[in-house]
Amino acid sequence: MIGPAAGENEARSGFSVIGLGQCSLDILGCVPCYPAADSKVDLTDTLIQGGGPVATALVVLQRLGEQTAFVGKVGDDDFGRRIRMGLEEEGVDCRYLVTDLGAASQFSFIAVDQCHGSRNIFCHRGSAVPLGGTEFPAGLLRGSRVLHLDGSHPAAAVAAARLARESGIVVVLDGGSWRPELEPLLPFIDHLVVSEAFARTLCPGSSPRETLKHLIVYGAQAVTVTFGAKGSWTLSRTGKMFHQPAFDVAVVDTTGCGDVFHGGYIYGLLQGWPLNCIIRFAAACAAIKATALGGRSAIPGLAMVHRFLSVA
Repeated sequence: MIGPAAGENEARSGFSVIGLGQCSLDILGCVPCYPAADSKVDLTDTLIQGGGPVATALVVLQRLGEQTAFVGKVGDDDFGRRIRMGLEEEGVDCRYLVTDLGAASQFSFIAVDQCHGSRNIFCHRGSAVPLGGTEFPAGLLRGSRVLHLDGSHPAAAVAAARLARESGIVVVLDGGSWRPELEPLLPFIDHLVVSEAFARTLCPGSSPRETLKHLIVYGAQAVTVTFGAKGSWTLSRTGKMFHQPAFDVAVVDTTGCGDVFHGGYIYGLLQGWPLNCIIRFAAACAAIKATALGGRSAIPGLAMVHRFLSVA
């Protein structure tokens, strides 16, 4: 395993956002329409780029002008090198992205249906061993303002979230899909932003209002459930609930929209905006991203988001 020396755990701080989570390599291919079983179809466009919920959210924040650091694992393969290079090219500090010797990195093949802008993801989780509870570099949190998690590396995530709570650092969770090992993490989350799939699994048959009321009980300051083209619903600790419609754009690919939404959400938190302004900004970031193939291709800078919102 290759990572920072033990003494380096206290060496770097001052990033506005620390991310602990998944990173992967996405191999994307566009098809005119998703094929039936046992058929063959030509790809009309292809792309290889980095992905992963927390990793992509940090790329969003870098493009918006924030300084970030990523904590996670890759294998010592070509995919791992591509993942690291993609993050470093965006300015994300990867000092604590550990290389697990002999392990395979996570990757996904994503088939994008050009008829609908939807996608089917085939994911290989890799073989890198998750970070343990004592492996999160505690000193990295010093001077930071937000810890962003996606629930991977469960023991390290709980340890990091506990440290953040003790230090007054805001903790955000990207809940892409519900897993029982997430439950010990939820009491440490300040801003819980989850997908429709997460909500349906945890609260089957519930309305958005019922789901939000169930999730807020864990103690978050605000809970948001995203519903893709149907927008999102948010409930704050004060009891205010509201719906943010999705922006109408020419959708090319929805890969990474949720990850980008989280990046925009965290940026709004850092600015101290009201919750409804944060959600609108996050929705705009996700909408702009959806206009190009890949989870990172169309991630906007700040000026572009403001121009988009000025005419939306």
